[in-house]
Formats: sequence, structure tokens, C-alpha cells
Amino acid sequence: MEDEKVYYLVGRIIESVQSIEYNLIEGTKIAKILNVFNKYKNVSPFYFQKIEKETKELAEEMTNMTFGQLMGIISQYDVLPADDLEYLESLLSKRNQLVHKYFKYNELNKASDELKHKYLTRFLEEAVAFQKYLDNLIVEMKKDLDNVIYS
Repeated sequence: MEDEKVYYLVGRIIESVQSIEYNLIEGTKIAKILNVFNKYKNVSPFYFQKIEKETKELAEEMTNMTFGQLMGIISQYDVLPADDLEYLESLLSKRNQLVHKYFKYNELNKASDELKHKYLTRFLEEAVAFQKYLDNLIVEMKKDLDNVIYS
């Protein structure tokens, strides 16, 4: 396989996974605030500001976390259902293999160019599909948050 195709696919995969990470942070911020409103129904402006500040601080911390560390926070705030977390973990595993092992000498590197291209293309398709799913989920979570805050 031409190196350019490999690098293009790897770059797109990394871009998609980074978008997933960003959406997970956004989803966690929204879920944390929604959890407060679900627990208390009415929240004073002072308490809301406090929670909003804590949420921004958490999001900032999350930008420096590994994907594995993000998973723990996401689980804590129920951002995704368990099945989605399992799927996300499989994407994480594939991403780790790609980033840390793909260019080292291993079984995949002995495979044909066609097989490598199929593997990378399939991985990209999975990552993009999950990325789009998260995009839509975040939109819905933002609507829920707006409904809670402005109703």
C-alpha cells in the first residue's frame, strides 16, 4: 500500500478519535449539570454558578487525561450506556494498537497492502460512525439542558 494512503487513513482515524474525546468531555460537562437538576429540580443561581465552575474545571482536567482515564469519568457521570462504553473501549483498544504498535514490525505489517487498507478503512468507518452518534447525542443532551435551565 502506498505510504500516503496509510498516513491519510491513520490521520483521519486519529482526528475522529480526538473528536470523540472532545464530545465525551462535552457530554460529561452536560451530564454533570443535568445530574444536579435531576437531583434537586430547582437550583439557586449561586449553586448553579458553583456547579458550572466545577464542571469547567473538570473539563479542563479531562483534556489532559488519557483515553482510559476519560472512561472512568464518563462512567461516573453516566454519559453513555454500558453497551456504548464497551464499544468505546474496543475503539480505544484499536486506537492504542494503531498508535503504539502499527508501525512496528508485527503480524499486521507482514499482511498484504490490501488487508492493511481494509483494516484501516474499517477502523475509520467505525470511529466516524461513533463520532456521528456522539455528535447527535450531545445535541440531544444540550436540548435537555436548555429545557431544564429555561423552563
